[in-house]
Amino acid sequence: MKRQIRIVRTVVLVSGLLSSVFGGQGMAAGGAAALRPRDYSTDLASPVAAVRVQAAVDLGRGGDKAATTLLTPALKDREPAVRREAAKALGAIKDARAVPALIEVLRDDDANVRMYAAYALGEIKDVRAADELLGAVRDAQWCVRDQAAWALRELRDPSLAEKYAALLQDERVEVATATWILRGLGDGVALKAVTALLRAPQPAARLRAVRALREWKAASLEPLFAALDDPEASVRQSAVEALAKTPAPQVKQALTARLAGEPNAAVQAAIERLLQESYPPAEPAAWWSFDDQNSQTARDVTGRGSDGEIRRCTPVPGQVGAALKFGQGACVSLGKVPKLPMAHQPMTVMAWVKADADRGVVVARGGAFCGYSLYLLDGVAKFGIHRVQDGPTHIAVGREPVGRDWVHLAGVIRSDRIELYVNGKLAAQTKTEGLMPGNAGQGMEIGGDLGNSPVETTNSLNGIIDEVKVFLSALSEEEIAEQWTKH
Repeated sequence: MKRQIRIVRTVVLVSGLLSSVFGGQGMAAGGAAALRPRDYSTDLASPVAAVRVQAAVDLGRGGDKAATTLLTPALKDREPAVRREAAKALGAIKDARAVPALIEVLRDDDANVRMYAAYALGEIKDVRAADELLGAVRDAQWCVRDQAAWALRELRDPSLAEKYAALLQDERVEVATATWILRGLGDGVALKAVTALLRAPQPAARLRAVRALREWKAASLEPLFAALDDPEASVRQSAVEALAKTPAPQVKQALTARLAGEPNAAVQAAIERLLQESYPPAEPAAWWSFDDQNSQTARDVTGRGSDGEIRRCTPVPGQVGAALKFGQGACVSLGKVPKLPMAHQPMTVMAWVKADADRGVVVARGGAFCGYSLYLLDGVAKFGIHRVQDGPTHIAVGREPVGRDWVHLAGVIRSDRIELYVNGKLAAQTKTEGLMPGNAGQGMEIGGDLGNSPVETTNSLNGIIDEVKVFLSALSEEEIAEQWTKH
C-alpha cells in the first residue's frame, strides 16, 4: 500500500512538472489541473517536499480563492521552497483573507520567502499591510526591499502619504526609492508630503527632501526656492543642484539673488557654476560697436562678416567707447546680411540711442513686403514688423517719451508676439500671427531706411547710435536687462 501511495504521488508530481513545461495545456484527464482545491490537502501534507511545492504551484495557477485556506498553513512549512511557492500562489489568487498570514511571513528567515510575501501583498493591495511593508523596505536583502517598495506603491492610498514621506528621514532607504513609492500616490499628494519635510528640525531630513524634489522639475520650483534660504549650507547647495535640472528665467533670477547674500563659499561656487553652465550669456550674431572710429566701414566685431558701408556718418564719443553721429541722408548700409537669417527665426535687435529729434530709424531691415524696424516717432520708441505683403503691420508702441539722453532700445520677435524694451524693461508688446515667414528682399540699415518702410517711417535719425546688436534668439527680459546694465 505504501508503495502504491508513492507511485500516485510521483504521478501527480510529474503531471505538475509537465504543466510547468507546457503551460497546463494538453494534460490528460485526471491530472493535476483537473483537481479541485480540496484534492490538494493530501499533497500539501506529503513528506516529499517536491510534492508540497508542486501542489502550491498548481493551486496558484488555478486561481481559486477556496485554495487560500490550504495555502495559508503552507506559509509555515518547514521547507523554504514550499513557503515561497505558497506565498507566490496567494499573490496570484489575491484573496485578502491571506493578508495577516502574509504579513507575518515578511519576517521569515528566508529572503526569497520574504520577497514573495511582499509580492503577494502588492497583488492583494490591502492597506493593512502598509506598516509591515514599510519595515520590509529596510530589509537587509535588496530583492525584498525592491518588492516591498513595489507593493507599497501598489497600495495607492493617499492617507499613507505622511508615512511614505517618513522614509525620506531614514538613511537606510534610498532617496530614489522613497520618492518612487511616494509618486505612486499621485504627484500632487506626494509633492505636498515632501515639501512638508522642508520644515523638519533635522538638517538630514531637509537635505533628503530637497534631493527628492529633483524628480518633480518645474512643479517643485517654489519649494526649492524656499530651500535656498535654509539655515544649513548643505541643504542650500543641494537646492542649487536640484534647480540645475530645470533651467528657467525665474530660476536664474532666484539664484542670482541668492548669490548676492550667500555666506558659504561652497554654495557660492555651486551657484556660479550653475549660472555659467545653464545660463551662458547670450552671444550676438552681429555686433557693430563703432569703437574703431572708422568713417567708411562698420565692422561686425563678432567676426562673422556682416560689415557695412558707412554713409555720411561721423565717429563721436558714444555710450561705450566710440559711436556714430547720424543726420539727414546718413546711414550704415549692411546689404542683405546673409549671416543673419530672418525666416522662421526668433530675433532680438538692440542699440543705444541719443536722439536730437523726435523721429528717425534706429535699425531697419526689409520693406513693405516683409521686414522690421526699431525707430522713434513722435518722441516715443516703437518696434514694428510686416510679415507678408497683404498682411497687417504690427507695432509695439512705447508709452513714455525717450527724451534727449542716452536710451537703450530693444525689439524682440517671438513666435506669437513682438516686444519693445526701453532701458531693460518691457515697454510694450503686440500679438502677431507668427515669426517672419521669409527673408527680406531689401537690405538692412542702421540710422535710416533706404527702401520703403515695413512700418511708418524711413526718416534718418538725427542723433547718435552706439552698440548695435542682433541676436538670432528671442532674449528674455532678464537677458535684455543684462545687456542694458553692461553699459
